Amino acid sequence: MSVANSLIAKLSGLAPAEVAAMRAWVRANDSDAPVPNQFAQGRHAFAMAMVKLEQTRPAQFWGGLLAFVAIPILALHALVR
Repeated sequence: MSVANSLIAKLSGLAPAEVAAMRAWVRANDSDAPVPNQFAQGRHAFAMAMVKLEQTRPAQFWGGLLAFVAIPILALHALVR
């Protein structure tokens, strides 16, 4: 399992197998294809958005995850300093 799959699974609270199924669907279809109903609501929708972002814009995906960790650390550093 890829690092991206495990991160998306942990952030969304889904099983890694579900994220792998989403990744397979994204790779098999066009970016404009309608999302299946099973991936269109709740946590599944969040995970699907993350998978699509990771597939279409990997720099923004990894940059966003880096910022998700770095911004609180930098804010804490500014407060302590």
